[in-house]
Amino acid sequence: MTPPSGLHYDRYQHEGRPEWLMRIGAADAPPILFLPPLFEEMNRTRAFIADLMRRLARRGYGCWLPDLPGTGESGQPLANIRWSDWRDAAAAAGETAGRGSGKRPLTVSIRGGALLDDAVDAPCRWRFAPVDGESLSRDLTRAGLVSGTHYAGYEPDTDLMESLTTAIPAPLDKVRTVRLASDRGDADAKIEGPALWRRSEPGNAPELALAIANDLEQWVQRCAGS
Repeated sequence: MTPPSGLHYDRYQHEGRPEWLMRIGAADAPPILFLPPLFEEMNRTRAFIADLMRRLARRGYGCWLPDLPGTGESGQPLANIRWSDWRDAAAAAGETAGRGSGKRPLTVSIRGGALLDDAVDAPCRWRFAPVDGESLSRDLTRAGLVSGTHYAGYEPDTDLMESLTTAIPAPLDKVRTVRLASDRGDADAKIEGPALWRRSEPGNAPELALAIANDLEQWVQRCAGS
């Protein structure tokens, strides 16, 4: 296995178009595919996710984070993206992440990313603070009322929003769910830390990232042994 070698930007293909796939760690290391929160929650947590990826890369994992079509540095406008595009893109990113090691990636989904993880061919899944699509849709509508812009400045396709509203995290085998201690939802474990996706500005929480990295590594080892 090649030693971890910093930050890389790879590509995955969706509908014949290249999309960006950030990688931290070696391409041939045991792969972990991160499925980020959706819309503005992704921007608020990206630094945190990158910190978590770096911590896991130092432990020998290859960590991958896709820009979904219409988000991040994608060349496609969000107005042209359907819900099925995000699901297909998640699957394609997973295939790319697993290619270098020849292993299917474990998925780490955060918040709305848990609505997409069942599209990935993964042996195990780890979810942090998963949320249903109806809750996310309400948050977008509420933020739009405050800012005076439709969906808080986003212009998603009607199909994407309608599908988001009815989406829920799929009930699957070999799923571990972790939440913040302040979260009332059901979970396999709860961790102290801030809800970064609720903050007005992007931020990080190193102690939370460390606690998650420790829990994740234990889950990966249990998954590999099952």
